[in-house]
Amino acid sequence: MARSADAHVELLNALQRDVVMHRNRSVPFSRLPSHVFLVPIALLSILLATTDAHAQARGQLRDNAGESAFIEALRQDDPAAAERYVTLRDARAKAIAELERAQQRYAAVGPELRAVALPQLRQAQRGYAESTLAVLDFLDARDRRLLSTYQEQTNRINKALEERARTREDLQRMLRGD
Repeated sequence: MARSADAHVELLNALQRDVVMHRNRSVPFSRLPSHVFLVPIALLSILLATTDAHAQARGQLRDNAGESAFIEALRQDDPAAAERYVTLRDARAKAIAELERAQQRYAAVGPELRAVALPQLRQAQRGYAESTLAVLDFLDARDRRLLSTYQEQTNRINKALEERARTREDLQRMLRGD
């Protein structure tokens, strides 16, 4: 693996130079035939694609763990809201899958049949938009409730601070003998 990484680094370094040695003489990039770059570019593309796929898989695992923690916190706070969120999330996942299938069908048909596949694609897009909006509405309502609770708690804390400040003033006056 390390040898492969070293080879890729060397390849990248060679591509970054302004001049490439070609048959024991220096030739500017602009004078090299285009096929000289095809193999290194193809190798680099494969490397980046596999690295990106692994990163996406790790990102999805991280997202799933974060979502699981979110759902668990919802369940502890409001079990009905947690069930509602899971229902909305599943509906959105179903809409995304349907949209992907419709996009694949649309891309697979020839230009002559795209008019037939277009209504199905539009319907899948609407389903995706509706399900995503439902999730966003749920999250907005939850956040508004949390914000209201936080504001109430902040007001209560501010009142307690003000009361302690008045008590402090009274006690300091008492100490001074006023």
